[in-house]
Amino acid sequence: MATRVAAGSFLVASALVAWITIAVPFAGRVLQLLIVVSMAYVAWLAWAGARVMRRAYAAGRSGAAEPTGRALELPFVSLVLPARNEASVLGGTIAALSELRYEGPDGHPAYELLVVDDGSTDATAEVARKAAADSSHVQVRRREPGRGRRTKGAVLAWAMPYLRGNVIGTVDADTRVDPAFLERAMRAWNRDPSAAALQVARRPRNASVSWLTRAQAEEQLMDMASQCGRWATDGTAELRGNGMFVRRDALEAVGGWSERALTEDLDLSTRLSAAGRHVALAPEASVDEEAVESLGALWHQRLRWAEGSMRRLLEYGPGLVLGRQPLSRKADFLAFAGEFLVPPLFAATILASLITIPLPRPADWTVPASLFASYGIGVFVLALGGLSASGERGLRLVGRATRGGLFLSHWLLVVPVALLRIAFGPEPGGFVQTRRFVRDTDR
Repeated sequence: MATRVAAGSFLVASALVAWITIAVPFAGRVLQLLIVVSMAYVAWLAWAGARVMRRAYAAGRSGAAEPTGRALELPFVSLVLPARNEASVLGGTIAALSELRYEGPDGHPAYELLVVDDGSTDATAEVARKAAADSSHVQVRRREPGRGRRTKGAVLAWAMPYLRGNVIGTVDADTRVDPAFLERAMRAWNRDPSAAALQVARRPRNASVSWLTRAQAEEQLMDMASQCGRWATDGTAELRGNGMFVRRDALEAVGGWSERALTEDLDLSTRLSAAGRHVALAPEASVDEEAVESLGALWHQRLRWAEGSMRRLLEYGPGLVLGRQPLSRKADFLAFAGEFLVPPLFAATILASLITIPLPRPADWTVPASLFASYGIGVFVLALGGLSASGERGLRLVGRATRGGLFLSHWLLVVPVALLRIAFGPEPGGFVQTRRFVRDTDR
C-alpha cells in the first residue's frame, strides 16, 4: 500500500510541477536551469566512465593481464542459472559455461554451475541434464511449481543452500561467454577488492539483425559508461542481472535475495548501497546475450524493468538518502532518481500545455521541449562516451550515438505507464519471461 501511495504522490507532484512551470515563467526558467545542471552532470559521468572503460580495455589487452586459466588466489565461484521453459537456448549456454578455464591449485575447476529448472513444462530439464552429463562441476536441480514466488529472486534464494562458493554469480539462460570470462571478471574485481558486488559488460549476440537490436548494443555501451562513471565518482553503481557477482557475506548481510522483487538485480543494488556497500564494474569481461527483436517484446521487457526499478526506488530510496552514506553517494542516487522524474514530468507538461491552448494565455511550450531535448542529449552524450571508449570514431560514432539516443526515448513513455501500474494496477504476479528469438542452432 505504501508503494502505491508513493507512486500516486509522485504522479501528483509531477502534475503540479508541470502546471506551475508552464504557467509561471520564473518557475519554467528555474526548471530549465536544473536541466542544464543535470546535463553537465551526465557529461561528467560520460567522461569519467569512458576513462574507466579505456583503462580496463587497455589492461585487458596487456600481456600482464593475459588469462592463464588458473584461479590461484582467486575465489571459488558458484554460478547460478535459473531456467524456466528455456529448452531452445539452454544447451549452448551450459556447454559454454562448463568449459570455462578457471582451475584451482589442484587442477580441478574452481567454480561450480547450478542450473535450476524452475518448474519448466518443456524439455528444459532434459536439455540441461544432457548438456551437463560430462561435467562433474555442473549440477541440475528442479524447483517444483508452488515452491515459493515465481520470481528470479525466489529461484536464487532457493538455490543458495546448494552453493559452496564465497562469490555467487548469476547468468541468464541465453548467455554465451568465452573460456576466459570468469578469470577476467575475478581479476577485474581486484581493482576494487572492497566492492561487495561486480557487474560485467553485456553485449547483444544478435545485434546485426535489425535497427532495434543494433540500438540495444548502443544502449549497453551507454549504460556501461554511465555505471562506470558512477563507480569512479563513488556513486551508487548498479547490477544488471546477467553477469553479476556478489560476495556471499555481503548478500547475507542485506537479507539475501528478495523473493518479491520484479528486478532482483536493482533491488539488491539499492539495498547494498543503503548498507554502505558498493558495486564495481568489469568492462573487459562480457556476457553475450539475446536482444529482443520485436517492439511487443521490447515493451513488455522495459515495462517490467521500469516498474521494478521504480518500486525499489520508492521502497529503499528514503532510507538511503537519510542514512549515513557518503554525500557523494546520496547525491548520485538523487541524480539517478531524478532521471525517473523527467518522463512523467514531460508527459504532464505536454498534457497541461494542450489543456491551455483554448485559454487566453497559452502555456510555455519551451518547458516540455527542454525536457525532451535534455533527455535525448543526455543519452547521446553517454552513448558517445561508451562508443568512443570501445574504439568508434568519426561519423560512425555520431551515427551510432544518435541511434542510441533515439532508441532510449522510449523510456519517456514507459516510465509514466509503469508509475500508473504501480499506483493503480494489480500487484505484480511474478517474473514474466522475455520472448526468445535466437536458438542454439543460430549463429
